[in-house]
Amino acid sequence: MFGYGWTFIFIATLHAVITVADQTDCSNEEPSSRYQAFAGEEFFFQCLSPSHKPQYIFNQSVVYEKITEWFYQTDNGNLMEIKNSNINKKGSALWFSPVVIQNSGDYICILKMENLCLKISLKVKAKDKKSCLEYGQSSLYLIITSKSSISCPSLSCQQGLKRSNLTWYKDGKEFTEQPNRFSLKINEVIQFTITYASDSGNYVCDYVRNMNGSQWIVRAIVEVKTGVRDTRNRPTILDPKNGTNIEAELGKPLDLKCRVLFAFEKIFQPHVKYFKLHPDSKEEQLKQTHLSAPEKDLEGTIYILTTKLDKVTTEELNAKFVCHAQNSVGNSTAVIKLIRKTTDIVFLVYILCVSVLLLLSLLIGSGMVYIHWIEIVLLYRNYISKDETIGDDKDFDAFVSYAKQSLVVDEATSDDSYDEERFATQLLPSVLEDKYNYKLCLLERDILPGGAYIEDIVNITKRSRRVIVILSQRYIAGPSLFELQAAINCALEEEPLKLILIKFKPFIEPESLPRIVKKALNALPVVTWKTKSKPSPSHVNDATKFWNRIRYHMPVKKNKTHGENVFSKRLTVQH
Repeated sequence: MFGYGWTFIFIATLHAVITVADQTDCSNEEPSSRYQAFAGEEFFFQCLSPSHKPQYIFNQSVVYEKITEWFYQTDNGNLMEIKNSNINKKGSALWFSPVVIQNSGDYICILKMENLCLKISLKVKAKDKKSCLEYGQSSLYLIITSKSSISCPSLSCQQGLKRSNLTWYKDGKEFTEQPNRFSLKINEVIQFTITYASDSGNYVCDYVRNMNGSQWIVRAIVEVKTGVRDTRNRPTILDPKNGTNIEAELGKPLDLKCRVLFAFEKIFQPHVKYFKLHPDSKEEQLKQTHLSAPEKDLEGTIYILTTKLDKVTTEELNAKFVCHAQNSVGNSTAVIKLIRKTTDIVFLVYILCVSVLLLLSLLIGSGMVYIHWIEIVLLYRNYISKDETIGDDKDFDAFVSYAKQSLVVDEATSDDSYDEERFATQLLPSVLEDKYNYKLCLLERDILPGGAYIEDIVNITKRSRRVIVILSQRYIAGPSLFELQAAINCALEEEPLKLILIKFKPFIEPESLPRIVKKALNALPVVTWKTKSKPSPSHVNDATKFWNRIRYHMPVKKNKTHGENVFSKRLTVQH
């Protein structure tokens, strides 16, 4: 589904490039939308037909960004690509960070997918005594659980002027009162009787003013963050506790960690350090190796300081170590001491023996799984897996391709050809059909004569889930090789079709072998028939491993009872 979406976007983009001359005709029309902004503030407008009242005033999807084009229209009517450093495309909108006086003018947006061209006019006013000196706050920090409010910053610049009612948006979506939240009231001002952490976000206020006979949308953005009040407490050292003794081995490295909770502060500058206190009260600051803040929430942040001692000496055992943490309120300390660790030889031997036993058990178990992997898979299929042949519109589980015995029989190869044909037409069906309920397709047995050979082979291959190929020198050098080549081509076109190669006798690949067949012989799984005597049903028990490998590559199919006749519904090709 995702691929079709991108194909559609590509076609829409190509169509937009071809018809760009027609789409940009809106550059000579009156603006479809007019916006007023104040310099130095965040600002945006999106490419959307003014006839639609949007529930979302921008869509930051990358898909929209790829199908939306923006141009700036100069005073002489020419369109130029927008390359200002303070202007960026985000989804379907054009963002100004911040907007400046020089950004005033007309903009052309082309929405390729909807074949839409719009002209948008922007007027940027300065915050001076004439326009607006007391512009409201565009960034707020609200205390959670307290009473607070959000005002539209540009309203202070519109005193005494006629305008429409305010429309509020939060994070791009229209923001209205909620039936299940009584603490929220929205009029000209958004009022929170109780402020929640989820009230943070980007708020946008829009209203309409009539200027010089035209309607202008005045837009302002307020960035709101929520949090708790600044802490009145010093940092809390969670670990180690003051007076803790830590075991250390002489001559070995040691990591000293200090875990500190810093409560919330808007201006946050945490300080954590480790120093060594010698017996003569002389302080020596230790090398700080790593300071991280893995845990953070509204209540504060937990910092972890890690200090590494390269080698514990007798001097360290006689000294004390102090973790010192400080914030704007005050500081906290925790004093620890190192004590010598005695090595428990018996415990180490016990751990070593258990580890060796576990490792040996793991290696033996892994080896058994590797050796008996095929048997495990077959057992799983027999009891748990679903029958994958149901509903796939295939007539045969496998088409058997082998070298047929020609009318002109060479005495040197007559026995070999007989063995090969007998293996394909007698032994394979006696095991796969009679015992495991697979339905095989044999050309001479299951296909009515009189049809075109090539068409029959292609048709049979497409009606089969697998193709079993009996490889030998006669097969590789004979006309039956066409059946393998046809199966390979069908497998490349039809993904469910798979090939099973049985190496019945050793063979040498001739130079004239097609390239696609050579690649298939090297890439596809090959099962070797190792029974030296003539194949017959009596030798099935001696080739259990061989038949398990064949079943492993065959489709998953539930076995029926041995008394069922699996040939009662054999299908034939209609010519």
